[in-house]
Amino acid sequence: MKQGVHATPMSQIAKEAGVAVGTIYHYFNNKEEIIEEIYTIICKDFGVVMMANVPENGVKKQFEIMWLNLYNYFISNPLAFKFMEFVGVPPIITQEIRDQNIPNFITVRDFFLAAILNKDFRDINLRLLLQITFGNVISCARLKFKNELEMNSEQINDALKMSWDCVKNPDKH
Repeated sequence: MKQGVHATPMSQIAKEAGVAVGTIYHYFNNKEEIIEEIYTIICKDFGVVMMANVPENGVKKQFEIMWLNLYNYFISNPLAFKFMEFVGVPPIITQEIRDQNIPNFITVRDFFLAAILNKDFRDINLRLLLQITFGNVISCARLKFKNELEMNSEQINDALKMSWDCVKNPDKH
């Protein structure tokens, strides 16, 4: 789909997938349904991956693990990253589909809400806090994929520290 979603015929999708066009139409009515399904699968992955091996205590360590989990997911799954960069945003993915995927992020949301309520994080709008945190992860993955930075362990640690500094409550830490 290098030429864009709307310019990509179903025949090309079938060819790339190694299946007959009829097989695709057996499961999906159109390209939008395929895109929505892939988006949902990736969102489910995010929700699980981000919370993997997160310790029960220590908000800073929990934050670091979640941040690194998402960064490592993107680096290990470049097609998922490219997909989300290309089609995982409006207008291709509708607000309705985005809203349907909110349950995949409940544990992440609850962690951030609890950190705000416990005054571990800045008392700012939750959406903004999430965007700042995970926008930093996305920016780091972009730098790596575009070969603009190596994103070695020192650079990853610098980015993680800067992300933490953005969200932590300066009065508590």
